[in-house]
Amino acid sequence: MPDRSSSSTECASRPVRVLKFGGTSVGSADGIKNAVRLVHAATETCRPVVVVSAAAGVTDALVQAAEESRADRGSVEAWTRRVGRRYRALAANTLADEALRARYDTALRAELSELRRALQEMAGPNAAAARDVVLAAGERVMVPLLAAALDASGCTSQAVDAATLIRTDAAHGDATVQWAPTRRQVRDWHRTRAAGLPVVTGFVGETADGKTTTLGRGGSDLSAAVLAWALAAERMERWTDVEGLYTRDPDAHSDAQPLQRIDFEQARAWTKAGRLGMHPCTLDPLMDAGIPLRVRCTHRPAAPGTRIVPAPTLAQG
Repeated sequence: MPDRSSSSTECASRPVRVLKFGGTSVGSADGIKNAVRLVHAATETCRPVVVVSAAAGVTDALVQAAEESRADRGSVEAWTRRVGRRYRALAANTLADEALRARYDTALRAELSELRRALQEMAGPNAAAARDVVLAAGERVMVPLLAAALDASGCTSQAVDAATLIRTDAAHGDATVQWAPTRRQVRDWHRTRAAGLPVVTGFVGETADGKTTTLGRGGSDLSAAVLAWALAAERMERWTDVEGLYTRDPDAHSDAQPLQRIDFEQARAWTKAGRLGMHPCTLDPLMDAGIPLRVRCTHRPAAPGTRIVPAPTLAQG
């Protein structure tokens, strides 16, 4: 398969599109392979920027790891090994090439070392900052795995830590994006970045003095929206394991109806109320820039999904 991602061959007239893959979409080898196919398809019509969550269930496990390590430092090694086993198993089932597996294992070992250090600090005075490093580990070990899978498919990629892009305040655990410096950093990075399709950690930011922060639960959606806003993207795509948004939780309510299209104002109100399963601030930067959001299913990419659009577009059909 030809390499479509080098900046020397990218068609500058193609729009930027931000593709965000949730944890259920990359929680298995089959899911990662589906994501790779979808990214490849996107390169035919746009310049993708990929944002990825931790594998499904990992962030919850890291929350538990942080709490247990605060009370018992003896649990640190067990939790570090547990996270390592999960991602090594994913890599073994995803990457057939030994050199790529070895490259990923090197990246994984480095991130696990940071995770171990942060877990050891959970009982100390900097626990809040350490907890964010712990929680960021899920994304930080996922990104190089998806990047390696893309490389294996012939799509040269670049693993990117969003800490270098998204500036936040120091409210650890639920940090607020600092918009002006973030836009400058994102645009400077995108203009001068190395060759390769960027695969970016969701959920993660950084303070002005270099401390890792996280954006709160669902923060990967917000990360993708921030990048779309800063890059004036054509649209953002949120890839997940369901075929779109519903009026209510379809697992809990038999009368839930699928939504093929909804305007920003209604979607924003539902998001703020916690009804759409996204970070409550996800739609704010998209509304500000008039960038539509499409929610799609990784396992059924032909399904129409849900389009969230500015009201005038909705009125025009």
